[in-house]
Formats: sequence, structure tokens, C-alpha cells
Amino acid sequence: MSTYEVEHNTTDPSTTNTTTPRRRPDLSTFFATLSEISSDEARTRQHAVPVPRDVSAAFYSLAEAFEWMRREGGHTEATEGGESDDLLTQMIQNLLQEAETPPKEVEGVSEEFCDVLDRVPRSSLKKGQTCPICNNEFLEDQYSLVVRLPCHPTHLFDMECVRPWLRLRGTCPLDRTDFAKQEREKAEARRKKPVEDEEEEWDGMYG
Repeated sequence: MSTYEVEHNTTDPSTTNTTTPRRRPDLSTFFATLSEISSDEARTRQHAVPVPRDVSAAFYSLAEAFEWMRREGGHTEATEGGESDDLLTQMIQNLLQEAETPPKEVEGVSEEFCDVLDRVPRSSLKKGQTCPICNNEFLEDQYSLVVRLPCHPTHLFDMECVRPWLRLRGTCPLDRTDFAKQEREKAEARRKKPVEDEEEEWDGMYG
């Protein structure tokens, strides 16, 4: 006869190592705002051009979520001059600056870009490796999804941390490689290629 734990797919709390799971900021407001201003999403106002305050709201919303993460994680405070060696604090400052003078369109990466990022298997992670954004050890979270950015083999991040930044800013937080720009250039090349092939085909007919 199977035990209660087996039948109910649970474990006995008295025999379980109860480590508190890492808390994450609620990003639902950010992604709801992003869905209205990103051309990658199905907007409710399909052909409407985003107004500056909506774009600004996305930057403020993500900055607020990252600020919550910074406080919870005990990250370094910025100095009086506004400088900090802490990556997360620098990212927050960048978001707040962009919110003051927001771009006309959000130029982050597509959701597809995030979906195909290289997943790092847990077995290849080493003790002490941390996410550069939240500063938490990857192996502390049993269900963490760690991804590698294409710019460098050592640029590993928790997907939950880096995805919103990539969707809004489109750059690697560490070296500022512009993945969104690369995506746009590839898309432009694909749009031009059929026209060039068609012209070559017509030229061949009269050669």
C-alpha cells in the first residue's frame, strides 16, 4: 500500500529540508504595459502608436520591480554621486533615465529570442555561480531556469531576471551587446532578399 506522500505527490514536512524559496517581484504590471506598446505583442490597440507616457510607464515599472529585488537581496547602495559598482543598481538607474526621455517605440528583443536562448543544464552549474542581476546562487533554487546569452559563454542569468530587461532594452546587461538591433538587421535582410532574388531571376530571362 502506497503512503500518503506518494498518493498525493507530496512529502512529509518533518523529513524535508525546508529552505525558503526565493521571492521574485511581481512583473505582471510590467508585462501588461509592455503588451500595449511592443510591436512584438498582439496589442488591443493594434495600429495605435505608443504614447510617451505608456513607454515611460514600462521603464518605471521594471525599475520598481528591480528596486524591490535590490532591497530584498541587500545589493549595494548608490553613492552620493549616483555611481555604483552593483549591476542591478546600474540597471535601475538606466531604466529611470530612459523613463525621463522615453523612446518612441520599445526596441527590445522579441519573445521568440528569449524562447530560443541556450538553456544551461543544472548539472553543468557550479556551486558559487550567481546570477549577475539578483546575485543569488543558481543552485540554491531547485527549479531555476538559467540561460546563456549569445554574446559570451560566461554570461549566464536567471531567465526570470534577464527576460524583462531583454524585452524592454534588448541588450546584454554586462557588455551591452545589442541583440534587438541584431534582430532588426536580420529581419531587414530577410525582407530585402526575396526582392533581390526576383530581380536576378528576371535578369536571367533576358540574358
